[in-house]
Amino acid sequence: MQSEPSITRPQWDIDRRLAALVGCDIRVAADAFAPIQADGKPWPDLIAVEDLLLPDNTRPEGRPVFFEGKLRQYTRQIAVVQVWLDAPTRPAASAQGVIHFRGASAVLVQGPALVRLAFPFQVERLPSDERNYFADLRFARAQFDLPLAND
Repeated sequence: MQSEPSITRPQWDIDRRLAALVGCDIRVAADAFAPIQADGKPWPDLIAVEDLLLPDNTRPEGRPVFFEGKLRQYTRQIAVVQVWLDAPTRPAASAQGVIHFRGASAVLVQGPALVRLAFPFQVERLPSDERNYFADLRFARAQFDLPLAND
């Protein structure tokens, strides 16, 4: 008796990147999201980021929306990638709301949330150092700065 060959889904670059970041604090560009309810489950329907209501009762108004949090897991079906983010674990203060992000205005939201990634996929590990975190918001390569000892 001959067994049927198993069907393996090709692994994309985004699969490899996210697999390496499970358990890490990350920032992702979002297309839609679902807040996490008190019972730990996401709302049943995703909300488009343009419908996000900010604390000052405004909406993103065309600004890119980024979510930050600890990556618990991810799924990909063809070109739709969703990530499950817990609250960020870093102890440093973090930005939230409308911010100046690398030369443009953007919206930053902290997890927990279920997030559908915007295309092209933008996923990056957050710097753990508070100084580098805030510098990274201003400059794309700031997370590679190394703190130097005072002489």
